[in-house]
Amino acid sequence: MTKRYLMRLGKTPFDVADAFHTLDHNLLGTNSGNLIYGAAAHKLFSTQDTVVEANHYRINAKMADQVNAEYDGFILPLANCFRPDFEDHLRRTADFLERLTIPFVMLSGGAQLPLDGDPSALKAMEPTITRFARAVLSGSSALTVRGEMTAEYLRSLGFHDVVVVGCPSLTLHGPGHRVEAPETLVPGAPVAYNLETKDPFGGDLIADAERHYRATYIAQEHGTLELMLWATSPYGADDPRLPLERTHPQFTAARAEMYIDAYPWIGRLEEMAFSFGARAHGNIAAVLAGTPSVMLAHDSRTLELAQYHGIPYVIRGSEHMPHSVQELYSQVDFTEFNRGHVERFETLSSFLHENGFEHIYDPGQESARADYEQRVAEMSFPPAVRPTWIGESPEATQRHAVLQDRDVRRRKTQAAIRREATTREKRTQEQLSQLSRRVEEVGQRLEQERRRADAAEQRAAKAEARLTTLDERLRTITQQVGEANDRAERAVRIPTRLKDALTRSPRER
Repeated sequence: MTKRYLMRLGKTPFDVADAFHTLDHNLLGTNSGNLIYGAAAHKLFSTQDTVVEANHYRINAKMADQVNAEYDGFILPLANCFRPDFEDHLRRTADFLERLTIPFVMLSGGAQLPLDGDPSALKAMEPTITRFARAVLSGSSALTVRGEMTAEYLRSLGFHDVVVVGCPSLTLHGPGHRVEAPETLVPGAPVAYNLETKDPFGGDLIADAERHYRATYIAQEHGTLELMLWATSPYGADDPRLPLERTHPQFTAARAEMYIDAYPWIGRLEEMAFSFGARAHGNIAAVLAGTPSVMLAHDSRTLELAQYHGIPYVIRGSEHMPHSVQELYSQVDFTEFNRGHVERFETLSSFLHENGFEHIYDPGQESARADYEQRVAEMSFPPAVRPTWIGESPEATQRHAVLQDRDVRRRKTQAAIRREATTREKRTQEQLSQLSRRVEEVGQRLEQERRRADAAEQRAAKAEARLTTLDERLRTITQQVGEANDRAERAVRIPTRLKDALTRSPRER
């Protein structure tokens, strides 16, 4: 019998869409890194006679009944989910999980903290995190997390059923995957780099890569996809060495690439000699391609993943931060990754088995694995996204950018109106609920008072009846007392008459 699993994904690896549709419908979840762990999770659960479907990031309490009726399990792959701007989604997910009756598991979540692990930025949302964690534990044996920093944070909230499993993306090729790194990087070699656009850094490294290697910027952000399609300016660039504006050579020469499917992305990185950057999944994609990479760790999520999986990393701002690609490449060492990969894979595997789930690398699943990989090989994926406006006149490019910017602002305004309308509706519903509860409470109090009045009337009626009875008895007793008095008076008069009779003289008699 075929089993159906629903999985939290923007799309499955077999759902093909063009770049414009991907942008408009946010199939990347704002970041193409979601494709990497999503593809790995989808493959992991695609065992024999199992179909895994995407929820397209839609989740709320109302869906639970339908999901319970139509699916055999729910899989929740997550990334840095414990962060303030994800709180609403976390709350809706908790609403949903609390109503599930089918088996479900959370497949690794992470806290977004600074490098020192200070959780103060999460203080305001801790009630939501606590509720979400309890909802997960209501159906699963443990909370699986990306690294020790997240595990320690959840323990500080009182949760001790926590298992560190890293990122599920590293399961894509099973327990036997390895990375073999050449000792040297040849000048002029193809090098890929990625960038954290919300907190951009690494200008020295990027400038060196542009000068001495065949460098390709592989973008991941939703905003950069818009820039490449519409020539917009979503970022403020303080460092011209960084590819944040359309005037950067990576864009003007159409060398920058962005992938809207996981497998072409990994395949492209197989052609690279080296990859580096601040994006966790940009570097993990390289690891999955067997390409040496170094993580530029700048927060807890990148640091804990690199430490757990044994991926080479350097810490932003440290005194040993390299300034050239050659210096950075000297940090490449995959000894720990290769040594511990099987053990780390087994940790996740054991967790899944403990919760009643099989995976595609279990014994007996060889045919399922072969079928899956054959299906991937037969897919026709869209090519890499590159700047579409190359060759246009500056006027046309600017016009497209302005029109797209206006459209984006319109959509944001509409979204804000919808959110406000939703908030008002929710507030109105809450007020109506409160009013209904108050009316119900007043009705209950009125009913209690009515019952009390009825009881009082019954007691008064009984008292009146008793009073009537007592009145009758009193009249009877009064009458009897009067009669007794009369008899008593008569009784008193008889002896007096006898005495009078005896004392009278015979003459008087």
